[in-house]
Amino acid sequence: MTEEHAEPVCHLTKSGLQMQSESIKKRIIKSLIDEIVSIDATSLELFGHRLLELIEKKKLIHHGLNKDHRPVGYTVDTFSQSSDVIGEYSAEKTYFVNASKEYETPCFPKVANDIDHALSHGNPKKIYLIASQEEKESFRAKFLKSDHGQKYANLVEILDARELAKRIYEFSVANPSDGAFFGDFFPDFAKNLENYEYYGRIPSRCENHQSDDLVLSAVQKQFESGTGVCVLHGLSGSGKTQAAIDYVRQNVDRIGNYIWIYGDDFKKGTTLSSIKRSRGGTPFNVAGAFNSCPTLLVIDNLDWAVDESTFEELKLGLAAGGLILVTSTLNLPGQSYYVATPSLSFETAVKVLGEDISKLSELARCYVEACRFSPLILATTRSICKVNGIDKESFYKEVLEKPDLLSSQDGTSILREVLSRLDTHSQEALVMIANSTSGTHDARFLGAFITQTASINLQRLSILQSATTPGLLKVHDLICDAVRTTPDAQPVSDAIERFVAEGSGEMLTSAIRQIHLCEKQLMATHRARSTRQPDWLMYALMQAGGDARSEIAAKLHGLKITGKCSLAEVLCIVDAKEDFAYTIADNVAREAYYKQCADEYQSVIDSGVRDELKVELLHHRGKALRRSGSAAEALSSFQEILAYRSEWHAAHGQIAHLGTQKEANDQMKAAGEASMIWLVERILSGYSAVPLRVSLAAIARLRSYPKVISAISAEPEKVKQLSDVIAIAALDGLDQFYEAFLAFTSKFGYEHIDVTIALAGAMPELLTVPPESIDTKQWTSACEALSNTAQSAKSVGKAKLANRLIASATIFAQALVNAGELKPFSVRAVMKAFLAADMPDRALDICEQFAPKTKDHWLLYRKSQALLELGNTQPALDVALEALKVAKQDSKAEDRIASYYELLSKCAEAIPDISTAIAYCQDATRSGAGGKYMQQLKERLSRLKAAAAQVQPGT
Repeated sequence: MTEEHAEPVCHLTKSGLQMQSESIKKRIIKSLIDEIVSIDATSLELFGHRLLELIEKKKLIHHGLNKDHRPVGYTVDTFSQSSDVIGEYSAEKTYFVNASKEYETPCFPKVANDIDHALSHGNPKKIYLIASQEEKESFRAKFLKSDHGQKYANLVEILDARELAKRIYEFSVANPSDGAFFGDFFPDFAKNLENYEYYGRIPSRCENHQSDDLVLSAVQKQFESGTGVCVLHGLSGSGKTQAAIDYVRQNVDRIGNYIWIYGDDFKKGTTLSSIKRSRGGTPFNVAGAFNSCPTLLVIDNLDWAVDESTFEELKLGLAAGGLILVTSTLNLPGQSYYVATPSLSFETAVKVLGEDISKLSELARCYVEACRFSPLILATTRSICKVNGIDKESFYKEVLEKPDLLSSQDGTSILREVLSRLDTHSQEALVMIANSTSGTHDARFLGAFITQTASINLQRLSILQSATTPGLLKVHDLICDAVRTTPDAQPVSDAIERFVAEGSGEMLTSAIRQIHLCEKQLMATHRARSTRQPDWLMYALMQAGGDARSEIAAKLHGLKITGKCSLAEVLCIVDAKEDFAYTIADNVAREAYYKQCADEYQSVIDSGVRDELKVELLHHRGKALRRSGSAAEALSSFQEILAYRSEWHAAHGQIAHLGTQKEANDQMKAAGEASMIWLVERILSGYSAVPLRVSLAAIARLRSYPKVISAISAEPEKVKQLSDVIAIAALDGLDQFYEAFLAFTSKFGYEHIDVTIALAGAMPELLTVPPESIDTKQWTSACEALSNTAQSAKSVGKAKLANRLIASATIFAQALVNAGELKPFSVRAVMKAFLAADMPDRALDICEQFAPKTKDHWLLYRKSQALLELGNTQPALDVALEALKVAKQDSKAEDRIASYYELLSKCAEAIPDISTAIAYCQDATRSGAGGKYMQQLKERLSRLKAAAAQVQPGT
């Protein structure tokens, strides 16, 4: 098999597909958890009963609801004929909250009541407690200590939102009819399953969509003309996006790779080499990806006209067979790129409306002719009439008898008439979305904004649909235009403020995403409120970063925190103080400022504040102390937090961070390792068990905990689980991805090379990320991680993947050099990148430029490599000897000593001095190397001995 067939440039490898598939599965389950958490009590009982029947593999009786779907109190919710199996359901938010005081026996009132209720019904052998909330991490241990836990734990099986999501997913995948049942309760889940192959890369198809050959033929004809660019233009709602989805699905195997971006992300005057997706997801270099292999690029809903100069930077990709498909409501007459969207064929339009062409009435025929220009109107008519039980013939007649509706050129009047048939609750919800001036929202937030019931209803009608980015839901622009009454930023801003407040300021992905989606609305509301005390609205805006954060922080950092402050005030002021600290250039002055902040936080704690504030202040006091050089005091502060909240991930993360500091003593290192073990155990228990940012930070710091790494590395499945977390982070677009990716590749890349390669292969977009798209603090991590992975790819013969990784690594390396003064760690990463790119002279220049008199053994190692590759064998050996001497004095290099001896062996071999090369290689095998690396060293030793045996005395 040729390399061309063995390794497509942009297609995923088999292992890459498996990696992507597992990541997608986990993302879909996580999204489903969000839907379950927001479900109403009635729906919980209805889908929960079916789930229990599937689990038990038998029919059960459901008496928890009456004929009007109202709760019934005199019986258990679900039970078997013999009552040996009983199920109880609860949507209470406090289901897993311990109601007892700190030193009392744990008590969970609703759990206890459900168990007692089940026991009163008979003598069950199994009691299922079904809860729509996610159980708290400490729940199980505390429940087992409670009175009911000690008595009945062997009878009880508790299924929280997380477990429910896993079971629903598995049953839905195994049986499509079960998937269809659960899809009625969880429309986003149903769409995610339907769009599984394209999850997170293109939107899902509309519910009533019908492919039309006229439209697809028009697109194909344009591409066959040889331009490589097709701008499909037409009225809003004319089916352009759905046609683009169809074209991707039908042609991706023929073309190769595909990329989908929104017009919002490609602003006029910007470059395609630095796209930053505004609606979530990872920033990436579209031009780089497009030019690297044949690619179909879709730019959906572009609101400005394109010409020959627009795609200048994509010429290489176009010449290689790439295609660009743009959808737009704009037309540029005479421009060869532009193709009008043909009206649906009459037959296809009839199918979209849901009519049978062989039985078509005259009214239906006239309605189809009047609305054929807009598949959106036809599909919406079909859904609303079906769900709301509206007689279609009567509706067609009403619309056709109103000439003013039919005279509307863009279809908004007809669509407004159609949408007026929605139930009141759904109508009001839709108007709220339209008036927010953002048609796209986070799914979990939307349930809080318009209620989950309205959200589900609108999804069932395909009015609210899944966006490309997982976790987002959108309403078509034309629908928003049709129902909008008065644009108003305040209601959505108020809802976001409540959403953030209910989470006590914890910045979960849903909150961050929604803040970014509505930053303009939040800022407008903020300015309208004028001067006031810090509140949750300010805190939300500060999480958006950029100008919004700077503007607010500048006015808050001088405020004092008192015991009377609200939690929002404390968080805002603390964030503002941290921002101000970054503006202090002098290190001594900055440390003094942090110490001042730590003292201020302690004085507030000493004044006697409620636990909620005390925990936050202890956390930020600990961070300030760490930054001021008081590591021991910082550890005490974080450990005090754990006395209040033993399962607080952020505190464990900070302790693990402390254990990696240069000034860390044995106590700090031990505490750090204990917290790292605690975090890893929870990360491995399920990726959603730990906030993603904390998980990434923990993985990034694993390099400082060799015992933990060794334990993980010994179990390949655990390594795979960690890689899944990193892959999921890439989908969420977190810059911390690079720190975690670096740690993963440096510690697991050799022994678990297949996982590393699969991780890179599953995320081709990340291989072309330009430095300016991510935080400068991540450049070094990105540079070294890409170099590490390139070396792994090269070692298994993945030359093309390795070359792409090396190209990206050198871009970051050059960006670091151009940025100016480099710290040793960055110099090391830059040298590694240039060495991987077979540019040893460049690597040596960097060392001489930024660290000419270095005593850093990591740098000396790279310097020796560069000298060796340039043929300067004796200087290379001398530098390698110095590197080994220094490395032996560094406890952090203990597990790397073998590689230093191997480098010495290579230098000696190149001199050539085979006997010395053998001696150094033997030293390497005695220096603690293990696994695959030990095997490699033994093979090298055998080769050297064989070479020595062939050299006769006197030759």
